[in-house]
Amino acid sequence: MISWQLGIMQTCDNFATMPFRLGQLAQVVAYTPFLSGNKVRLMLSNLYGEADLCFDEIYLSKEEKFHVKHQVTYLKQKQVVIRRGHKLQTDPLTLKVQAGEKLYVWMKASRKQTYADVASTYATYLINASYGQKFDYCPSLRVNEHQRKSWFSLEGILVWTKHKPKVVEFAGDSLMEMGFVSQALGKLFLEEYPQQVTYLNTAVSGSRLLYDCPTDSPLLATYGQSLLKRKPKPNSMALSICFCGGNDLLLPAYSSQASKQVVTPAELVGGFRELLTSWPNPVVSSTILPAKKIQAQSEATRLVVNQELSSWSQIFDGAKLLVDRQGKLKPTYQLGDGLHINQAGGNLLAQQLLAFLKTNSLL
Repeated sequence: MISWQLGIMQTCDNFATMPFRLGQLAQVVAYTPFLSGNKVRLMLSNLYGEADLCFDEIYLSKEEKFHVKHQVTYLKQKQVVIRRGHKLQTDPLTLKVQAGEKLYVWMKASRKQTYADVASTYATYLINASYGQKFDYCPSLRVNEHQRKSWFSLEGILVWTKHKPKVVEFAGDSLMEMGFVSQALGKLFLEEYPQQVTYLNTAVSGSRLLYDCPTDSPLLATYGQSLLKRKPKPNSMALSICFCGGNDLLLPAYSSQASKQVVTPAELVGGFRELLTSWPNPVVSSTILPAKKIQAQSEATRLVVNQELSSWSQIFDGAKLLVDRQGKLKPTYQLGDGLHINQAGGNLLAQQLLAFLKTNSLL
């Protein structure tokens, strides 16, 4: 039976505390859908904004420069309004799409608006984005692992298809949101499990496993709820792959509120146990990756926690793959900010994660 299925999706984060106020907007977002079909819809979001959002024109194309483009409508109107506090799906657009073939979305707004539904990536295998502040501008996409690419109020693509894929969720913190691991693994899914698996990234940079975001700065307040509160709906996912725990150790050094939430090894291990046992679908998580900027006490906690986690069947020992003999993150896998891995590190983790999933019959 033909039905609407998730082609690819990355959810927007809540930037209500530090929204983007733009006089005009033109953004281009490139997606690589995981499914083939003959119709598509876009998923738009304005959950966190202070007012309705209006996009004067939205186009879809198979070409980055939009020489041939198709108008996207909502309720048969070219001007698409997303009500405050709501999401919507655009009208079906008849367009033959192929899994692994890029689609480009160009969204234009002529009026001054405030955008608080924000998504970002660093990797560009599956999703890439660029925006400018001139209505008639068509932004060029860049491939640079050190550059954050952000966009607004667009969460992904639905495909009208005969396929019934398994939805794999990539959850947790920036290690997943940045895309170095998630998009690299998604690319492998496209190659090895065509039309069988699709991609959903719900990760939130800065988020913790145990505690909600601190609120003592606008940036920290964008880190969202704890991962333990962000459970999927029952029967919505086939598998969740979570990287988490690092910010529980790092944030106390950056926030006065978080400094009162220093976690013990037992508390963090308990959080992982709850994650793996309370989710409504199978979960795979990783040992906590090293970070150059971590404090000594937190590093000691990380090592104790990882020693315990490494013996669990649902834990992938990602940290072990990336460290040298001294237990430090190898330079070849460092992004350069003292906190994150780069694409080379993400590629290694993705390859080994896929082997782990196969060994444990999780796909």
